Amino acid sequence: AILERYDYTDKMRILLNDFFSVIKNSSEYIRFFFITGCVKLSNLSIFSAMNNLKDISMDRRFAGAFGYTEDEVERFFSEGIDENWEKCGYRTREEFIKAIKDYYDGYRFSPESETRVYNPVSLGSFFSDDCIFRNYWNATGASTMAVELARKYDLLPIVDEMPSVDMESFTSFDISLLSGKKLRAESIYALLYFAGYMTIHDGNELGLMLRFPNREISSSFSKSLASAYTENGIGGTVFEANGAASRGDIDGFISILKNYYARFPYLLFDKRNERFFHLLFHAFMVSLGMDAYAEDAGSIGRADETLITDQYIYIFELKIDRSAEEALEQIKDRRYADKHIQRAKEENRKIILIGISISSKTRNITEYMHEALNLGC
Repeated sequence: AILERYDYTDKMRILLNDFFSVIKNSSEYIRFFFITGCVKLSNLSIFSAMNNLKDISMDRRFAGAFGYTEDEVERFFSEGIDENWEKCGYRTREEFIKAIKDYYDGYRFSPESETRVYNPVSLGSFFSDDCIFRNYWNATGASTMAVELARKYDLLPIVDEMPSVDMESFTSFDISLLSGKKLRAESIYALLYFAGYMTIHDGNELGLMLRFPNREISSSFSKSLASAYTENGIGGTVFEANGAASRGDIDGFISILKNYYARFPYLLFDKRNERFFHLLFHAFMVSLGMDAYAEDAGSIGRADETLITDQYIYIFELKIDRSAEEALEQIKDRRYADKHIQRAKEENRKIILIGISISSKTRNITEYMHEALNLGC
């Protein structure tokens, strides 16, 4: 009856406070007490009832405790790897392991340790499903959080940036601000870290630089993020685009891209600069679950986007209110493809150069030109 007077956040605060009070009052009977899945919260008094907790979430001694390390994957899953790498179409066992690593590894929990771990749930699901690469992260329901946050805050820049966050944002988090629009950017990034969307790239005692841990998360997050800006989501569009890119259907791929841009309401583009078009483009590429690189640096310039599939390396240049021919010529003149030629030859991939023109008035692709690079030159 008492709880009926409070909103949801207050109810949870009271329940957690009561929970910790019981634990503290029973401490003489408890030898070891461990809590996981918690964010260190501030301004809610829930830890006042139990102020002797030791936070080990970034302790280097436990950096490999909550996921599989590379050695553990080899030790516990070697049989599954041996049984499936050829069946899954990989040329070598090492190539198969690298694909698994790219998809499910990469979580780093301490700036003082280089140890990285695989997501145990995703990895277990992967082997249970006969080694089919899927975004098992979505099945946990975690992606809904990205959608809700994106409806309140501009998270799109995260797709191609590694945000820096001060350590204070990690040591305390005021959850009461989550229901409104008062969170600082640093607090949002810290929340994404605790929720598993982002992990440590680098850092020290002053702050951390964050990034997506692996392909599963970057793809899932980007798709959820883009879907938050549209009315019907982009799940089906992503599936179609993945297939078109995989088989080299450039005309079909561009048609799907046009459909993707058309899904965004015109008000979303109001007062946005050119970079917004590029961010939407990159978010879509990342959501495909393939290797996607924005601002792919070469010797004398940066390609707007590079997308790598099993058989193709696509190099994109986007021009706003300028011709597709100009975009294509820039790719060739600045030799964006040079850095990929050796890899393409070794792995028998084709390099496709694509220039795209986008109209700021129609907010969509108006023309495109493409050309296959002659690797014999």
